Amino acid sequence: MNKRDAKKFEKLLVEERDRLVKGVRQLEEDTLYQPATDNVSDISSYAEVGTDSFERETALSIAGTESRQLSEVADALQRIDDGSYGACEGCEKNIPKKRLEVFPAARYCIECQSKLERDGTL
Repeated sequence: MNKRDAKKFEKLLVEERDRLVKGVRQLEEDTLYQPATDNVSDISSYAEVGTDSFERETALSIAGTESRQLSEVADALQRIDDGSYGACEGCEKNIPKKRLEVFPAARYCIECQSKLERDGTL
């Protein structure tokens, strides 16, 4: 991969990293730091507590997914720094630029990714 392409993908990855960090922070502010419903004196209060719990669980699930994506982006930025970005970690062939444009943190070419998803191993 040439330096111009590496800079282009680095810019995409930094933008994605910033978006993910902002999203995780927003989830934390909106959900995790909001007081839970404590008053359980009637049946409708139980429903509110259940709703609060469901919303918190959903937010934690989303935050977990975004944290994993953030880790993938950080790994891709590291691969740019060490010069291995754009090479498939399975077969070591170049990952097509079209795939990297759609998913800049890709570690595998489409064939290796398909095999990994299908068989669980390369």
